[in-house]
Amino acid sequence: MPSAIAPARPLPVYFIGHAGVGLLFNESPQNRIVQDNLRAIGEEIRAITPRPKAILTFSGHFEAGEIHGPGVIEVNVKRGTYLQHDFVNDFHDSKPFVYEYEWPHLDAPELGWDVWRQLVGQEIKAKRVQRGVDHGVWVPFKLMFPPEAPLDIPVVQVSTFHGDDLESQIRLGEAVASLRNEGYLIVASGMAVHSFPSIAEIQAAPSDAARESARQTVLAESRAFDTQLRAALARRGAAERRKALLDLENLREFRRSHPTVEHLTPLLAAAGAAREAEGGAKALGKDVVEPGMSYLNVRFD
Repeated sequence: MPSAIAPARPLPVYFIGHAGVGLLFNESPQNRIVQDNLRAIGEEIRAITPRPKAILTFSGHFEAGEIHGPGVIEVNVKRGTYLQHDFVNDFHDSKPFVYEYEWPHLDAPELGWDVWRQLVGQEIKAKRVQRGVDHGVWVPFKLMFPPEAPLDIPVVQVSTFHGDDLESQIRLGEAVASLRNEGYLIVASGMAVHSFPSIAEIQAAPSDAARESARQTVLAESRAFDTQLRAALARRGAAERRKALLDLENLREFRRSHPTVEHLTPLLAAAGAAREAEGGAKALGKDVVEPGMSYLNVRFD
């Protein structure tokens, strides 16, 4: 059960590359590496003592919504959260079993209320909402915390802002940073590179030779942005790291790697929450960069 003991020092902050539901059934060598990386992070989290009070999550699939507006953060306070089978692809014909996936977990609406109060107290506009757990959380967590080693602490889901203002996402993370002193472990979930349009360009190429050429071009772009992102995350000191992350937007590869930014914004929130991590972020596990995708995982201590 969750510990009532405050940690002696702030809990770490994690960012994980979550992937899609294929992460759970794809048997490719690359996918197995991604799986193993996440399992190792799950083991690391389970070893934290005293036990965290809760995991506060940011996900690439939970942005501020249309009802409250793009500048209003949403905090889930639903009791008995269900799994959202919110996949990009329609698997009803090819993989209907994915709609039967479950992941037993705990939630704690009262802790969601505490997070909401924290945000409001930091002058972040915030609303409480009722929603399920999106696949950006439960798909990787299903690997990280399997039935034989379940997660024994609740999950509190917080949205990112909607839109292209990257600095606002860092401020969001800064607003919840102090909760790390109160037993909240922050786990942001997204992708260091996430570009379906780039993948579509490869698939649309008119010949095998053209597809391979497009594949190499996109892979080079993805690796270039991934390398620059890692360098920014490794900067020592919050101010330097913040500037380096915001400067990424000036790179040619930025929009190629993130045509829309919702999978990058959780990483910016994580960096904001880890503002006093003077040593920067440490990459975890084996690197996996594919054309249009990077499965980078990092920890801020």
